[in-house]
Amino acid sequence: MMRTAAVFAVLGLASGLCSTWDTDPVACVRAYNVVWKQLLPELNSTWINTMPIGNGIVAANVWTDGASRLSLLLASQEAWNEASQMIKVGLVNITFPNPGVQAGFLQTMDVGAAAVNITLVTGVTLSVWIDIDTNNVIVDYSSLPGGAVPKIIVENLRPTVTEGYTGQYECLNYSISKDTVTTYNDTAAMFFHRNDPKQTYFANMVAGMNLGEATFHASPDKLANRTSGGLAVVLPAENRVIIAVHTSQASVEEYTAALERQVAVSPPKAAHDKWWASFWDRSHVETANATVNSQYVLHRYLQACQARSTIPIKFNGMLYTAIKPPMTDYRERGGRNWWQNARLPYYNMLANGDFDLLKGFLQGFNDTLPVARAITSHYYNFTTGAFWNEYSDALFGTAHVLKYGCGRAGATNPPYWWSEGNYNKYNQQGSLDLSLLILDHHSHTGDTSYLHIPAEVLEFYRQVFPNNDAAGKMHLFPTQGLETWQCPDWPVNASNCVTNDMATVAGLTVVTKGLLDISYGTPQQRAAWQQLQQRIPPVPMKNGTLQPCEVCPPTTENFENVELYAVHPYRMYTVGRSKVPGVQLDPAIKAFDTKWFQSDRGWNQNLMDAALLGNASAAKAYLVARAGYPSADGYRFPAFMPHLQDYQPSADHLSVLMNGLNYMVVQEDDTPDHRLVLTPAWPCSWELSFKLHGPLNTVVTGSYQAGLLEYTVDPPERTPFVSAMPCQDA
Repeated sequence: MMRTAAVFAVLGLASGLCSTWDTDPVACVRAYNVVWKQLLPELNSTWINTMPIGNGIVAANVWTDGASRLSLLLASQEAWNEASQMIKVGLVNITFPNPGVQAGFLQTMDVGAAAVNITLVTGVTLSVWIDIDTNNVIVDYSSLPGGAVPKIIVENLRPTVTEGYTGQYECLNYSISKDTVTTYNDTAAMFFHRNDPKQTYFANMVAGMNLGEATFHASPDKLANRTSGGLAVVLPAENRVIIAVHTSQASVEEYTAALERQVAVSPPKAAHDKWWASFWDRSHVETANATVNSQYVLHRYLQACQARSTIPIKFNGMLYTAIKPPMTDYRERGGRNWWQNARLPYYNMLANGDFDLLKGFLQGFNDTLPVARAITSHYYNFTTGAFWNEYSDALFGTAHVLKYGCGRAGATNPPYWWSEGNYNKYNQQGSLDLSLLILDHHSHTGDTSYLHIPAEVLEFYRQVFPNNDAAGKMHLFPTQGLETWQCPDWPVNASNCVTNDMATVAGLTVVTKGLLDISYGTPQQRAAWQQLQQRIPPVPMKNGTLQPCEVCPPTTENFENVELYAVHPYRMYTVGRSKVPGVQLDPAIKAFDTKWFQSDRGWNQNLMDAALLGNASAAKAYLVARAGYPSADGYRFPAFMPHLQDYQPSADHLSVLMNGLNYMVVQEDDTPDHRLVLTPAWPCSWELSFKLHGPLNTVVTGSYQAGLLEYTVDPPERTPFVSAMPCQDA
């Protein structure tokens, strides 16, 4: 064990940290269980008393009337309607007879075992959880007198066909089919939504955005006949209700048969508990601030409840919107994902060791890679390379038709690749951000499964900017600085456009270096990357301070600190990197101190930048403020964050909190040795317990208490590559 008391001021603090992280991490996270002893009055808009459960694919909002009824609003990462909008799977109500016992009401979100436990005022006790292996929602209930059994009532969320439905950011109308609900003797019910195969959404996307015939053939139609639903059955002999949730494109007969097979599996809770115990044993960060700890634990729980699918966590509401009919499926900003938002939960999965959750996200992009290749080929006439738009359909990888421009099918001026929407017309750097995430996943796990994606992205950039400036450097024009520094005009107006934006320059720099640092690629590929590396322009800088772009337009349209993308996500300037000879933090520190935008909420990244730059005082202040946000209007669960920039419950806000806290505890130097720096931005006044992951399958476990930092490194041979920084008075 390493001890570094000399670098810390001895404060003589009494420990308030959990003492069983090594032996019983579940007991530690249960300190942050959410407990309600009374219900708030219900609202007309949302079910306010909901608690979340999930198994990574299937999820549910769980609530009760406190007396006899349990309600489950079921959701799934896989449930999408004819217009490629995420929909709820169903609303199941279960009523329990009164056994004639009085009890005090209690509802507990047990994060340690991913279950909602309820004691009704009648004395009936319930435990609600979703099995990790079967996608079966389980309701275990206490014995009822006289052979009484619960009753199942399924509310039809879509009782009629919806004609003329236009999804957000779409140009065309679609017919949304009605749901099928069949009830059997009050103790069983089947329900599902089956997409109308005549609604040819993907074909319309291909035509409307001039994506080309090859794109149409690059993906199957993942929406035609897509069926999402469930089968709920009471098992009186087991005091259990099982709701099998399933999605497929099979025939109705095959689909219902699959539900019947699935519901026949009554899983033991021990296996479920074992998975969650293993999950909580992977990592932890606990601080002296109970609110920070609670939000960190609860949001990591929410991420695990939704991230075992190849469909990204929906930034705008996650699977936990709880709006009453007829608006139950609504979420502002619709079904697409913005990369700016979708990426945020996945950074912390590296340090937290949640590689299985991250891998699903990466696999989703791998699944849409054929479409990305085909679009790149058709738009730019390239034979190699691929990119994804800032807006991305989770099933197909296509962008927003409305932002592309309605009525442009077949029009060639402006060119096919040009988009009418100003906010992301040239904002393609998300593919570089994705590429770095893949390289990080490889450095942590050794998994080479997705390294071909960064290679494809570099091929795109190598070709899309063929011109060099007088110094022989790539001339990145036209481009834009995220959504903030735009290039709106066609034909392009150089006085109102961007040259050499920071995000693209920094992304190209680190992704090219990252691929060259590892033994990957053919000799021809590596030679091309070396040539590309020589062409990448220097990061935009003025008077020793990072700039958002070498040439910026006169006005800003959003509030992203583009200049600090060299800090996060691209980590050219961090405390970890500052240990590398020749790397100076001053340009980034000056940029942070004079940053354009001060806001730090939702997807704003000032917390992450402060932590990566080693500013413990600013990082602590941002962290505490972010943790202190109240739950969203219409929601009670404390980790259901407000609307902020997008929609509630927000996935972004606490994802940034987790990322920032992890960066305060550990950073790497981004060299082939992958040296780790502990406590690069840690306030001396805060105690700390942590177990976090680094590259090369490294795990560092430690604590800071009473002025003493102690840590162990696994495997031990990595110990010489781990060092600690002094804490800071903050």
